[in-house]
Formats: sequence, C-alpha cells, structure tokens
Amino acid sequence: MMRSRNSHPRGNAVKTLVGVICVVAIVGAAFAYLRQSPEPDSGQTLLLHTVEQSDFNAFVTEPGDVASSSNVEVRCRVKSRGAPGTPILRICDEGTNVKEGDFLIQFDDSVLQNELLAQKIVVANDKALLIQAESDLKNAQRTLTEFDEGLFQQELELLESELFVAEEELRKSELATASSKRLAARGLINTLQVTAAKFAFEKAKKDVDAATRKVDVFKRFTREKMSGEYEAEIAKQEANVEAATFTLKLSEQKLAETQQQIEYCLVNAPAAGQVVHANERDGRGDTPEVMEEGTIIRENQVVIRLPDLTNMQVDVNINESHVNRIKPGQIAEIELDADPDKVLHGEVKEIAAYPIPIRWHGAPMEYGVTVRIMDPPPTIRPGLRAKVKVFFESKSQVLQVPLAAVVEHDERHFCLVREEQGWRTQSIQLGSNNNTHVVVEEGLVDGDQVALTPFRHIKRSDLPDAAPIDIASDRKVDTHPIKAASSTAAAIAAPAS
Repeated sequence: MMRSRNSHPRGNAVKTLVGVICVVAIVGAAFAYLRQSPEPDSGQTLLLHTVEQSDFNAFVTEPGDVASSSNVEVRCRVKSRGAPGTPILRICDEGTNVKEGDFLIQFDDSVLQNELLAQKIVVANDKALLIQAESDLKNAQRTLTEFDEGLFQQELELLESELFVAEEELRKSELATASSKRLAARGLINTLQVTAAKFAFEKAKKDVDAATRKVDVFKRFTREKMSGEYEAEIAKQEANVEAATFTLKLSEQKLAETQQQIEYCLVNAPAAGQVVHANERDGRGDTPEVMEEGTIIRENQVVIRLPDLTNMQVDVNINESHVNRIKPGQIAEIELDADPDKVLHGEVKEIAAYPIPIRWHGAPMEYGVTVRIMDPPPTIRPGLRAKVKVFFESKSQVLQVPLAAVVEHDERHFCLVREEQGWRTQSIQLGSNNNTHVVVEEGLVDGDQVALTPFRHIKRSDLPDAAPIDIASDRKVDTHPIKAASSTAAAIAAPAS
C-alpha cells in the first residue's frame, strides 16, 4: 500500500493543476458574464435597490391599548379600614350589556355588618350619657333658682330673726341692769346681783353684734359664694351636655357612615352600557390583577368601565427619542391585532406633559399619547391591542433609499452604486428618515442602483477618509473610485451574491 501511494507523484500534481485551471476558468467565466450582462439576475435583485422619486412618510410605530374617550367609571367606594382592600363576592361578566340600575358588583360586607351592630350599641350608650348630662344640667339650674328665690331668703330671715331676738335680749338686759342699779341704791339687792345684771347686758350686746355680723356676712359673701358654686356647677353640666351631644353626633355619624359603606358594597349600573373590567396591566404587558370573585380591591380603584363605543381612542406610549416629533392633529394609521387586515384612521389628540413613571430600573423613558379613532367600527371594543403608526413628516416625490444601503464612515454617509464595470462608492447627503428609508438630498439620481449589502462587496478600508475639495465651487467631490484590486474582486463577487 505504501508503494502504491508513492508510486504516482506526478499524477497528484497533474490533478492539482487541473483543479486550479478549473477554478480560474469558472472565475473568468463569471467575470466575462458580468461584463456582458451588467443587469442583475433574479437572485441579485433582492440585494439591489433602484433609486427613484416617490412620496416619503416619516412615522413612528408603537403598540397601544384601545379605550373609550368617554367612560363611566365604576369605582370601589368601600374604605379599606386598615386592610389591603375589600374582596369581590360577585361581579357582572365582562361584555354584558346593562341598563341603568342593573347589578354590577357585590363586595364583602361581613366586617361592616359587625361594625354596624357594635356601633348601634355605642350610639345607645351615648344617648344615655346625653340624657343624664341634660338632667344634671337642669338640676344645677334648679338649684341656683332655688337658692336665689327661696333658700337665700329663708336663710336671711332666720339670721335676721336671730338678730331680732338678740336685740330684744339686749333691750331686756339693759332694763334689768338699770332696775338692779335702782334696787341696789335702795339696798334691796346686793352688789353681786348688780354685777350679774351688767354681765348679762354686755353678753346681750355681743350677741347682737354677732347676729348683725352674720346677717352682713351672709348678704355680702355667703350669697355670692353659693351663687358662684351653683353657677359653676351649671357651667360644668353645660360642658358635659355639649361633650355628650358631640360624642353622640360623632357616633351617629360613624353609624351612618357604616350604613353607607354597606350600601356601597352593592353597586348598580349608574348608566347603560357594556361592562368592561378594569384589569390592570404593567408596563411589560402583564396582567397581575384581574377583576374576578375574590380579588382584593382598594378604595377608589376603578373596577368596571361603561365605555361609549362611538367615541374611541388608543393610548400609546411614545419613546422620548420621538416625542418631540409628535404634535396634536397629526394623522395616524391604526391596525387592530383582532382585525389586522382593516386599517383604521386616527388623529393625535393629546400628548402628556410629563413622562410615565419608570416601573423598573433600566426601563425606557416614555410619554403617554392619546390617538383618537375616526369612525370606529361597530366591532371595536375597549382593551383590544393595536399598532399605531403616527406620521410626523411627509414629502412628495423625493429620492430615498433603504437604510440598509447607507454606510456611515468618518462622519459622512456613502452608498455603493452599481456600474457596468463594478461598483463605486458615492458620498451622499441625507435628509429625514423613518424606520425603513431615508431621503437622499444630494449624491444620487433617478435610476441609480445601490447595494443593500455594501460590506459584502467592499471593505471599510476602501471608503475614503476625506473627500477632496473643489476650490472653484467650494464643494466636496462626491465620487471616489474603489481601488483596482477591490473593484475587480467586487465585480467578480457581485453576480454570485
């Protein structure tokens, strides 16, 4: 075997030479075919674009949600009362057509029913406290009247009676003293008896002074003191009545609020319409909260919407890079995911002044834009997903090329233009662009064919670093020939593309 493998070295060399000749022949045939047939074949037309004048529209396309511009929102009016929310017991099915007064939602009111019973007991106790306070106030008022109009006069008369008796005793003792002095002068009584009479007279004088002072003190001080105490008691009882009244009022208000909250647990339709559940979505399109039995609802949270299907819109989030191009009144095309074959027409209605709050780190900055749907079809429904194309610039009959045909290099832009002998790099000046095409203001003419995959035919090193300046016209020379070797390689490779 070793001998047979090495016995024909010249045969192997001949085979290699024949292979090289075949490759050269194939390449030569391809080059000759390119020179004879500059038009691209059917396979190459997919990689070429013929430059021509056409209408240019710059637009931004974003997804959005269909909503009604006029919604009757049904919100949860039941207070959370320290809990995360109130659970739904029953809810009307989405899509149901309801009339005004028809059933929509039933929230769980078991906790409120217990609060209602407890609050009724509190109200009854507060009423009892108010009745007692009012009774105490009337008693205090009667006590003051009794003192002013009865007890005071009664006590004063008793004191004055004591004074009258003392004065009478003084008069008697005075007469007795005078009589004892006359009898002593006659020798009928002794000196000791006269002294006793004088002592009784002095005591009677002091009793009169004490009784007089009692009457004066009672009139000047005791009456004012007692009246002040009774008036203070009246003021105290008035304050108790006010506090009890206010307490009862608060407890009755809380009772009425609890009763109202129980009424809020049963929600009927405020107007006729079609039921749409207010299922919440986050910025990533998830639906973390669905309106169904058992869902916990926060106070003032929208649960159901009754939309006006004749006045519809699409809520779109526009990236901050495009928001300055969007203006009210611009036209839009709307494609519903549910009916992609039918394009609806719309108009930009409103642009949010502030961006939508970022929900997670790294999320793009977006602004809410409202697009009104003109002549919405009868089959449209809130909550449908849609793609909205907002046109912010329009030009008629301008040269434009696909973005894939443009090469950016050294802060300049180029296209690879097809010629009979191969390709040439062409410097161009660009205008407006959209998601697919860009307007060419200078550098190309009607009928030019540009490559959609330029780097399959040239290298970035083949691009000019700086174009020469035409001193007479003070303009840069737009064209730049490719190096000979690269042109030949590109011309050979072009048909094979």
